[in-house]
Amino acid sequence: MIVAFSSCIHKTDLTGLKEVSFSNDIQAIIGGNCTQSGCHDGVSEFPLFTYKDVMNNGEITAGDAHGSQLYLTISNHGFEERMPPDPLPLLSTDQIKLVYLWIEQGAKNN
Repeated sequence: MIVAFSSCIHKTDLTGLKEVSFSNDIQAIIGGNCTQSGCHDGVSEFPLFTYKDVMNNGEITAGDAHGSQLYLTISNHGFEERMPPDPLPLLSTDQIKLVYLWIEQGAKNN
């Protein structure tokens, strides 16, 4: 008996959606939730202060949110601790969706 497996790759259809801006949308989400003193500020081990920091320390794979550590972490997929940590509130569904869309749209420095 021969068993064949095929894998399906589902790509999100981004047609017609507004382009998400790093400087107008994403930086505000990260700045307001992740760069708290002692967390991911400009002097921590894994800063998320600049675009370059976010791309490198967030392990962003442009065009692949599910392959990007930042998205997996904030959506509570693939990280042992919740982020942001208690007592900070979790990101809203809308904020997580914006990060997802930004990454899927190519994680541009715009």
